[in-house]
Amino acid sequence: MTGYKLTGLACLVAVTAACSGENAAEQIFEEWEAAVQIEQDIAEVQDPLAEREEQENELYEEMLTLNETEEIEPLSEEAISSAEERRELMEEERSIIDEAYEQFQEGSDHIGNLEEEEQEAANEVTELMDERYGAYTELYDTYMQSVDEDMELFSIIANEEIEMEELQQQHETVNGLYSEIAERNESFNNATEQFNDAKMNFYEISELQVEAGEAS
Repeated sequence: MTGYKLTGLACLVAVTAACSGENAAEQIFEEWEAAVQIEQDIAEVQDPLAEREEQENELYEEMLTLNETEEIEPLSEEAISSAEERRELMEEERSIIDEAYEQFQEGSDHIGNLEEEEQEAANEVTELMDERYGAYTELYDTYMQSVDEDMELFSIIANEEIEMEELQQQHETVNGLYSEIAERNESFNNATEQFNDAKMNFYEISELQVEAGEAS
């Protein structure tokens, strides 16, 4: 199992602005927090992903205890079907991430209207968002590759002519990808935390009073 779990963007709501001259910062706030709201939908993908990973792991462990191809085949088909569902869930998650990223970019149009210190802080936030998006892209690509290799593993274990050495090699390939996913997942989560901190710093510099909001 990959242990795949994304850290979400911090959800914030504005309380008051310090003065009437904060229009650009307020507009940026609205665009950025709209992106956060879009990403809340990822929670609906994470649990089904984890459930299918666990199911596939249990099916694989059971297949290893069986000797007859007739017994292994239905479990293999079930595991492959589950992996295909994970692929669809990941595509759905990627769509959410892309939509949120595009929404976030809407705030960039207002950065030029900020004071110099605010601009520097806002630019740092956008740079960190770009890094976060890049980290997710690498994570997504690796995860999708692992789905392909999982399906290959579930397929060959049902092949009665497969050599144990080949099965072991495929098992090691899968485990290697799981380790890579864990590393990329950690990089993404770290990037998210850095982004959340930088975003809060920008709000403070812009004298926007915000507080934690509830996920929708």
